Amino acid sequence: MGTDDVKPDTSLGAFVKRCLVVLLLAALALAAWRLMNLTLLLFGAVVIAIGLRAGSQWFARSARIGTAAGLVVVVTLFLAALGATLWYFGSVAADQVDELTKQIPAGVDILLRSLRSLPYGQFVLDKAGNATASGATGWAGAALAGAASSVTRGLGYTVVCFVVAVYLAAQPELYRKLCLRMTPSDYRARTELLFDKTDLIFRRWLLARLVVMVAIGIMAAVGLWALGIEAAIALGLVGALLTFIPFVGAILAAVPAILVALTESPAQAVLVLLLFIGVHFVEGNFITPLVHAEVVDLPPVMTLLSTVGFTILFGPSGVLLAVPLTLFLMLVVEIFYAGLSSETTPVARDC
Repeated sequence: MGTDDVKPDTSLGAFVKRCLVVLLLAALALAAWRLMNLTLLLFGAVVIAIGLRAGSQWFARSARIGTAAGLVVVVTLFLAALGATLWYFGSVAADQVDELTKQIPAGVDILLRSLRSLPYGQFVLDKAGNATASGATGWAGAALAGAASSVTRGLGYTVVCFVVAVYLAAQPELYRKLCLRMTPSDYRARTELLFDKTDLIFRRWLLARLVVMVAIGIMAAVGLWALGIEAAIALGLVGALLTFIPFVGAILAAVPAILVALTESPAQAVLVLLLFIGVHFVEGNFITPLVHAEVVDLPPVMTLLSTVGFTILFGPSGVLLAVPLTLFLMLVVEIFYAGLSSETTPVARDC
């Protein structure tokens, strides 16, 4: 009797089994969705761990010490740099941040007065609820108060993420072997290849982002200082940090600087706008292509769409992890679906 002549089991027991399987899959999918924050935390910890491991290995080679000692040094230096930065902002840059909080509402007030002077500006403001600078800042204060719990939770996630990353960086082979033990034997070779390629591409991507962030921060701070803008260091640091976010970060970094410049004159605000356009023109056309040339082959349109898509799905965490998530998913498709070997993975360019 051929396989085509085998009749499916239509008994009540078989039907119940199928229903149980469907319910189990639905429960697993629901659990995975409810635990999405944990999944993203683990993925972010892996990205950080790869960066810590790369730094510890470089330091171990340079200082001729063990990798574990190199990791201790890297983590210690990172925490010391973080503490020094907080101290710097507490003793020096806090004055500039206070200046920002005073000047930004004034900039909003000037912007609203400029809108009212336009033919249809007052009509637009009336439709928007007759906005004022105090109303705008009051709305911002209410929004910040409502988001306080989210910020606290985010800080808690960040601390947990960093601690997990340190453990992963300290014993990567332990967790790698654990994952391979739970992988079917037919897929272990490709899973090992996925681990190797993910480590390679994330190391290069993190280094590239660090170079871009430092370049943006220096250019923005120097340019704002040359224009005589208050809080140039704070605004430059904000610009550097926000550059980590693709596309959106460039816009967010320019807004507070423009509002501060508006308190001096509209012409100064235009100069600041032109400064940020020039800085990101240099970054987008020279710095980023140069440092990314040997890292990834990710088209700008895919970067933009992935950022929007992951933001809709996962919120702010999706914005921060959009590019590494996209690179990882591309590697998964190339290795497991397209069946590419270690010598042919176009998403990760080996130097």
